[in-house]
Amino acid sequence: MSEHRKERDTLGEVMVPAEALYGAQTARAVANFPVSGWTMPVAFLRELVLVKKAMAVANGEKGLLPQALANAIAAAADEVLEGGLWQHFPVDVFQTGSATSTNMNVNEVLAFLANRRLGSGTVHPNDHVNLGQSSNDVIPTAARMAAFQAASQKVIPEAQRVVETLRALAQRYRATVTLGRTHLVDAVPTTYGRIFDAWARRLARACERLQRDLEPVAELPLGGTALGSGLNANREATGKAVELLRRWTGGPWRLMANPAVGIAGWDDLQALAQSYGHLAGVLFALAQDLRLRSSGPYGGLGELQLPAVQPGSSLMPGKVNPVIPEAVAQAALEVRGLVQAVTESQALSQLDLFHAGPLLIWNLDTSAQLLSSSCRVLVDRCLAGLAVNEERCRELASRSPALATALAREVGYEQAAAVAKLAQAQSLSVLEAGRRLGIAEELLQRVLDLERLAGVVKEDS
Repeated sequence: MSEHRKERDTLGEVMVPAEALYGAQTARAVANFPVSGWTMPVAFLRELVLVKKAMAVANGEKGLLPQALANAIAAAADEVLEGGLWQHFPVDVFQTGSATSTNMNVNEVLAFLANRRLGSGTVHPNDHVNLGQSSNDVIPTAARMAAFQAASQKVIPEAQRVVETLRALAQRYRATVTLGRTHLVDAVPTTYGRIFDAWARRLARACERLQRDLEPVAELPLGGTALGSGLNANREATGKAVELLRRWTGGPWRLMANPAVGIAGWDDLQALAQSYGHLAGVLFALAQDLRLRSSGPYGGLGELQLPAVQPGSSLMPGKVNPVIPEAVAQAALEVRGLVQAVTESQALSQLDLFHAGPLLIWNLDTSAQLLSSSCRVLVDRCLAGLAVNEERCRELASRSPALATALAREVGYEQAAAVAKLAQAQSLSVLEAGRRLGIAEELLQRVLDLERLAGVVKEDS
C-alpha cells in the first residue's frame, strides 16, 4: 500500500496518496464516484487550466490577487499544460452534474504546484486559484472552448478532406456510366461522377451546419459565478481574462450578455452535438454505400474496388473485406448514441443550472475524436486508393431492363413495359428485346444510348 498524507477540507481530514498533487476534495470525489473509470477529457482539462491561468493573471493585474501568488498560479498552470500531469486529475466523468469536483481538482493541483514554487502554503485553492469564479461559470466556459476547438481544428478539417477527395473522384469518373438503384432495385443509368459529387455535397452541407452551430459556442459565461449574477467576480478582471484567452488560443471568445444563459442551459452545445449526429449520419450512409457498391465482386455489385488493407478471413484465403467502411459505420453509430445521450441530458437542465455537464463534455469530446479519426482513416485507407471498375459498371447498366424506361416516351408505357418483361423473362438486353418486338433499330440505338440516358455531358473535342 502506498504512503498517504493527511489533507483537510471543510468536512474534516482525508487521507490522500502521498505522491498526489491534489488535495482533500479531489480525494473525496475519487472515493465518491467510482462509476466508469473514465476521467474528464484532457482537451477539456487543458482549457480549464488555461481559464485558471487567465483569471490569475487578470486578478493580479487588477490588484485583486498579490502579484507573487498570481505569478505562481500562472506558472503552475504552465507546468500542467507543458508537463503532461494528467494522471493527477482522476475524478470520474459521472460525478456531480456541475463538475464541481473537477473544478476543485484543478484548483487543488494548481495550488499545490504554486505553493511548491513559493516554498509555502500561501496559495489556497478556493481563495486564490478560484478567485472570482464558480464551478458554475468556469466549467461551461472551458466546455465551450474545448468543444469549439475540437470542432474547428479537428472535425471540420478532417471532414473537408473527405469532401475534397470525393470531389476529385467525381471529376475522375464524371463520365463513367453505371446502373442506378432505387429501393435496392435496378433503376435508370447514372454516373459515378454524379454519385461521388452527391456524397461530397451532402458532407459539405453537414460541415456548413456544424460551422454555423459553432458561432454561439464562442460566447462564454465566465464571470457569471454561481447563477449569472457575477457575485464575488470583478467585471474588469473577467474581461481581461477573456482578452488573454483570445490572445493565447486564437479563439473568437466573447462574454455572454447574460451569463445565466450559459449556466442554466447548454443549448448551444446540445445543438453542436446534434450537428455531430447529422455528420455521423451522412458518414454512415457513405460507408454503407461503399460496402454495397464494392460487394461481391462476383456475387454482388462489384463496381467499386476498395484498397485491400488486410486479409478478410481467418478461414477463407484471399478474401478481402470492406473493413474501413465498417469501422467508420460503427464509429458513426457510436456518435449517434452519444448524441442521443446529450439530447436526453436536457432533462437535467432545471431551474438555474444545467446538471449534466460532465456527461455532455465527455460525449462531445469522444464524438469529436471518433468523427475526426474516422474521416482521416476513410480518406487515407480507403478513398485515396479507391477505383471504379468501369467495365463492370457499363455491363450492368447495359443489361438492365430498367433501360426500357427511356422507350416509354417514344413507344408508350405499355409497349415499353412489354420490352422490359421480355428482357427479364428471356435474359435479353433491352436492345435485343426491342428488336424482337419490332421497334425500329434507329430508334433503339438513339434512345438507348447509355451516355445520353445517364446525362453525360459531351466534352468538346
